[in-house]
Amino acid sequence: MSELPQSLHAQLRDALRARILDGRLAPGAKLPSESELTAEHGVSRITVRQALGALQSEGLIVKLHGKGAFVSHPKAAQSLNRLEGLNEALAMEQHSVSSKRLMWREVRAPAAVARQLGLPSGESVYHLQTLRYLDREPLSVNNSYLPRFLGEKLARVDFSQRDLIDVFEHEGGLKIGEAQLAIGAGLARPQDAKLLHLEPGAPVLEVERLLHLADGGPIHVEMAVYRADTFRYKLNLRR
Repeated sequence: MSELPQSLHAQLRDALRARILDGRLAPGAKLPSESELTAEHGVSRITVRQALGALQSEGLIVKLHGKGAFVSHPKAAQSLNRLEGLNEALAMEQHSVSSKRLMWREVRAPAAVARQLGLPSGESVYHLQTLRYLDREPLSVNNSYLPRFLGEKLARVDFSQRDLIDVFEHEGGLKIGEAQLAIGAGLARPQDAKLLHLEPGAPVLEVERLLHLADGGPIHVEMAVYRADTFRYKLNLRR
């Protein structure tokens, strides 16, 4: 039987995918512009956009607002088999993780945060917002909330190269016991998209983590937004 013909955008998608997978377009490489692809392949701009959209959905490219499309870097992965920070989790994979502090201030706890930390309504907490980098590329926007006593104790700590769990245990003198995680898909809000070098509405990974002390009391709430084309979690399951 003869092979069924492909649509023009599928042909272009497959041609670009082959160039990515065989290394002719390396991770981080910029793809030709829409105009260049239109002229090179003799197709319409709509066809080019359909092909690029399909590659973006596969995670092979990322489109940066005003800059064009780039080949995605291989995803870093953090195992969920034990509780550890990202620096600790990626230490053996030769990835560099760092953070830039965007905000560190005392605020009135949002209602959901006060509830999770078991605090009275309106209680003061410390809000830490960071932009985390993986191999010098934006990875995640992290919003953390700490009880006031802990925020005051850690006011002068440099978080840029440290996992918060490590800081809590050493400078904070706490014993961390467990964490509850909620992980889901989301769309990048404009402010997060700008920090992560994404287009607004691009797919992101949303992670909420509630840390508990060894005695069971909640001590830290974090809401993080990750680039979905750069990061993933992995989990080993047995039966």
